[in-house]
Amino acid sequence: GILPPSQGLTNGTLFIQKANIKHQGQYICFAQNEYGSNKFVVTLSVVAYPTRILEKKMRDIKVLAGKTVHLECRTDGRPVPMVSWILTNHTEVKLITEHGRVSVTTMGTLTIQEVSVLDSGHYKCIASNPAGTDTATARLQVVAAPPVILEEKQQLVSADIGQNLFLACSTYGDPQPTTYWVLHDGTIVRPLTYSHTKVSVFGNGTLYLRDLQITENAGDFICVARNKVGDDVQLIRVSMSMKPARIKPNVFSRKKVNYGNDLKVDCVAAGVPMPEISWGLPDGTLVNSGLQYTVFNNGTLYLNKVGSDEEGDYTCYAENKLGKDKMHVHISVVTAVPRIQRPILSYAKVKPGRNVRFDCKAIGEPKPNVFWMLPSKDIIAASNDRYLVHANGSLDIRNVKLADAGEYVCMARNAAGEENKEYKLDIDGNPPIINGLNQNRTVLKDTAVKYTRKLIDCKAEGDPAPKITWIMPDNIFLTAPYYGNLNMQCSHYPFENSPGVKQPGLSQTNACD
Repeated sequence: GILPPSQGLTNGTLFIQKANIKHQGQYICFAQNEYGSNKFVVTLSVVAYPTRILEKKMRDIKVLAGKTVHLECRTDGRPVPMVSWILTNHTEVKLITEHGRVSVTTMGTLTIQEVSVLDSGHYKCIASNPAGTDTATARLQVVAAPPVILEEKQQLVSADIGQNLFLACSTYGDPQPTTYWVLHDGTIVRPLTYSHTKVSVFGNGTLYLRDLQITENAGDFICVARNKVGDDVQLIRVSMSMKPARIKPNVFSRKKVNYGNDLKVDCVAAGVPMPEISWGLPDGTLVNSGLQYTVFNNGTLYLNKVGSDEEGDYTCYAENKLGKDKMHVHISVVTAVPRIQRPILSYAKVKPGRNVRFDCKAIGEPKPNVFWMLPSKDIIAASNDRYLVHANGSLDIRNVKLADAGEYVCMARNAAGEENKEYKLDIDGNPPIINGLNQNRTVLKDTAVKYTRKLIDCKAEGDPAPKITWIMPDNIFLTAPYYGNLNMQCSHYPFENSPGVKQPGLSQTNACD
């Protein structure tokens, strides 16, 4: 047919895009004007070769399950043929660049990863170009794969006592192998059957041994992988490294601790198996649960509030099956003799009835106990109705009397020694004097006519004013002033032998003829 000018270029050139077989033949170019016409004949031949698959028309391929298979489909032809594959499920797969389990490369190769028995069957390769189409078939046979253990089949593993150990046993096969372990004593352990124990097998076949011990875990361990096609075996021999007990550093040391403080002594021991640590006391006995000492799991010895009795040599013992070691530590308990700090007031003069305080603050290690000695030589360590002993050692004397005058001694004592401090108390007043006689006791002897009135003087002086009391021969007490009537009977014994004659300010009269 005749092509309109619009089919060509403006300069008269004919352009055929993507020429193929149907475009071949003679093409005539006509050119004409008012003066005449001309033509140009072109014969177009389109060169094309029919598609040809270079593989066998039928071929058999056998592969183990779990492997990756590559089915090639090499072609020849012009133009280059397009390749596609028909799978066993009749699905057509063309060029796929994604890395899925099934893909087709630019060279036409069909790749199937991790094949299984279900992938067995016929795979057809179809190659085509405009010149023709060709096909080829590959018959894939996937056979079950015997188990294969990926780790080395024989291993020697060294481990320390007490550590945790993982023994790997990774497998593949088709069908998927089952894995179990045979322990050195013949016990069979399967995955997840020994949970929460010292021996267990994870789902991936790894054997877990916790807190290794020589008697329990040293020996041969066998991993068995099995499916219906066959078995595979892995042997791992576990050996325990052993070291005798050693204390580090093992040197004789001295340690000082203040009286009453806490004592802590470290004892670091190493060895395989882990050594057991014990402590010996200065008296040769070992620390046990019944004593006041504590031994922590790391070997540290601890004692709360050390006293002088805890001073001496302590011995740490570390022992395991291969040997033992020991370390000596000398403990010195630091004490300080009591010292009484200089008081603000060591002498006092007060009026009767007042209160007075003497301070006695003592320091030392251990903290001293404070006692007070009164002028009467009596010892007080606790408070009573007249004397108050404070926690800091101060002494309060309440409602001071004339008899409280004298020397007071503060005594501070602890395990290291003793110190005393004297204090003096004077009373601002005068003791009682009867009838001007400065004596503790005044005795008068006088006579009286029977049945007559008799006056006996008892003039008392003192600061503060004394209280006057008469004690009669029949032991009757009369407190002045007294204005009653009293019939006195004759007393046949001396007044000074009567009860109460020790009271000052007393007088005696013989009232008998």
